[in-house]
Amino acid sequence: MDWADDPQDLQIGRGYIRLRRLNRALMETWFREISLVDIDTLPDAGGILYTAWHPGGLIDPMLMMAGLPGNLTIAAKHTLFKVPVLGMMMRVAGAKPVHRAQDVTPEKNSHGQRSASNQTLIESMGDALAEGGRVAIFPEGVTHLSSHPVRLRTGAARILLHALKKSRADGVAQPHIIPLGLHYSDQHRFRERVSLQVNQPLPIPPLPGEEGAPAPSAEEIEEFADQAGDRAWCGAITELLKMEMYRCNQAQETWADRELVWRARRMIHVHRARENKVAQGPIPYDQALLGSRRVRAAWQFQSANDGDRTERLESEFRTHHAEMEKLGLRSWELSNRTERISKRAFVKNSAYWLWSISWMLGIVSWGAVIGSMPPYLLTRVLTNHLGKDESNKAGMGSMKLLFSVVMYPLWWILISLPIGWFIASPDSPLQDVTLPSLVLPLLAQIPWPLVALLVLFWWPLSARLHLKLYERASRSWRALRLGIKLRSGAIDWDGLLVTHSTFASQMAKIGDGLVLPGDEDWVNPESGVEDWQVVHPR
Repeated sequence: MDWADDPQDLQIGRGYIRLRRLNRALMETWFREISLVDIDTLPDAGGILYTAWHPGGLIDPMLMMAGLPGNLTIAAKHTLFKVPVLGMMMRVAGAKPVHRAQDVTPEKNSHGQRSASNQTLIESMGDALAEGGRVAIFPEGVTHLSSHPVRLRTGAARILLHALKKSRADGVAQPHIIPLGLHYSDQHRFRERVSLQVNQPLPIPPLPGEEGAPAPSAEEIEEFADQAGDRAWCGAITELLKMEMYRCNQAQETWADRELVWRARRMIHVHRARENKVAQGPIPYDQALLGSRRVRAAWQFQSANDGDRTERLESEFRTHHAEMEKLGLRSWELSNRTERISKRAFVKNSAYWLWSISWMLGIVSWGAVIGSMPPYLLTRVLTNHLGKDESNKAGMGSMKLLFSVVMYPLWWILISLPIGWFIASPDSPLQDVTLPSLVLPLLAQIPWPLVALLVLFWWPLSARLHLKLYERASRSWRALRLGIKLRSGAIDWDGLLVTHSTFASQMAKIGDGLVLPGDEDWVNPESGVEDWQVVHPR
C-alpha cells in the first residue's frame, strides 16, 4: 500500500509516526484493499478541518489517521480515554476528549461543567486549526448503523468559526473544511474493502457581522442575543455540510437501496464487458465506487423526470435480484457457460482445490488453527456478549479489532515459549522420542529461545497464508459446484441469460445521453447540491 507523504512544512512527533506505522499495519491486515482518492488535491496553505460520517466506530478514525498526511488531531468521546491501552494510544496520537450528554451522569457532572469542557475543546482545536494544523471531527457525534449520515451537531462549524476569527486576527492563511467520503464494503467484517475519498472544500460564507453573513431568525435573536449571529452562521455551515456528506457518501434511505445500486453497477459493468466496452474482470474499489455513483446519479435523475419508468424497472429488478440470490449466482457468472462446464475447467478447478486443501491440512493450517483459533473464539464470545447491548452494535467492528490487537499477540507469546522449549530444549521429552523427521533434529541444534522466536513469527504468517489458501479453495469449490449445476440442467440457463441481458441492457441505457460523474465534460456540483441535480442531457 502506497500511503501519502507528509507535507514538508508540518512537524510531526516521533510518537505519532510510530503509532501511525502500527495503525497502517493494522489497516492493511484488517482490509484486503484500501484506496485513497484525491489525497493530492489537499490545499497547500492553511489548516484543514476534516469531517466524516461515522459508520465504523473506531475503524473510522484509525483509517483517517493511517490515510491522511500530517499530524491529525481527532475529537473522541471522553470515555474512550479511560480504556486501558487504547486511552494511552489516543493520548500519544493527540486525540482530544468530547464530553457528550449521553456519556455523563448527573451525579458525576453538571450540564454547565460539560459545556465548559467542550467549549475549551472547541477553542483548543480551533487554535490548532488556525495555526495550520489538521483536525478531524465526526459531526454526527455518534457511530451508527444507518445507511446515511444522521443528525449533525454544530461542533465542526463552531471549531471552524473560532479558527477563522483567529487566523484573520493573526494575519495567517485561512483554514478549510473538507468533507471526506468513507466507503466500506463491510466495515464490521475482516478482509473487506475500503476507500477514503477527499472532496472539495466547502465555501466559507462571510463571518457573523459581515455583509452577506447568514442572518439569525427572530427566535435566535430572542434566545441567544449577542450570540445569535454566530448561531445562525454555524447552523448554515452545518446544513451545507449535511448535504455535502450525503452526496460524497452516496447516502440512501436503506442498506437495501445501497445494495440495489451496487447490484445494478455490477450488472452494467458485466454487460459492457461482454460488449468489449470495458475491461473484463474485477475492478479496483475506487473505480467501483465511481460506477455506483454514476448509477445513483442517473437513477435519481430519471426518477425525477420519468418516475413511472424507473419505478417499474426497480420493481422488476428487485424480483430478478431475489431470483439470482436464490440460485446463488452473480452477474459475472452468467457468461461463458460452455467454458464453465468444460473438462478443462473441471480439471483446473479440481487441481486448485486439491492443491489448496493439501496445504491447508498441513503445517499452514495447523499453525493458523493453533495460533488463531483460541483468540478468535475468545474475541467472538466477548463481542457477541457486548453486542447484546443495542448501544454497542454500531461498534462491533471496532470491538473485534481492539480485542484482536490484544488477544492475538498475547496468545502468540504465551504458546511460543512452551512450544519452542518442547521442540528444541535438550530437557524436552520430545528429544527422547525417535521420529522419522529431518526437521526436529535440525531444530534441536538451535537454542530453544531462538526457536520460540521463530515460532512467534510463524503464527501470523501461517494465518495470512491460510487466508489466501482458503480464498483459493472457496473460489475453486464454488466454480466446481456451479459447473455441476449447469451440466445437470437444474438451471434454465438460456431463459435466465435472456432475462438478465434484458435487464442489463435497460439498466445500461438509464445513463445513455446523460453527462454523469467521471465523464470528461462532467463538472462536480457546488457544495450542498446533489449529483443528480447537475446531471443533464448531452
